[in-house]
Amino acid sequence: MKSVLRRPEAVTVAALVDAVAAPEPPLPPVAATDAVASFAIWLAHAPRVNRAGLRALVAGLRLVRFASLDRAARLAVLAGFGRLALTRPLGEALRATAAVSYYGDRGVLLALGYDPAARVREARERRAREVSA
Repeated sequence: MKSVLRRPEAVTVAALVDAVAAPEPPLPPVAATDAVASFAIWLAHAPRVNRAGLRALVAGLRLVRFASLDRAARLAVLAGFGRLALTRPLGEALRATAAVSYYGDRGVLLALGYDPAARVREARERRAREVSA
């Protein structure tokens, strides 16, 4: 699937994910995850109006040179979205998508002590026991 994010947008999204998730060891940095690719996939499958709104916010972030700001300044910019009724829902959607994109990464999940493959195995084993009982 071709990404809906161009390189400058991907850099901005990486900065967004970093601001929202604020990863610190033992969690991996955003660059070591699939968070930006995940965000792009989510965006590609979002309804057209949602995609347009989120892309507009990402473009706005690029205008304020969001990626060059430190984490505290990026969080302040994001907080500004909550002050306007028009941008509040889009800002929350942007924040939530960034968070899910980071925390859905397999490496992040493992660092947090959650192994999705183990959960699937356990569920299959439990189901097999129930069927054979």
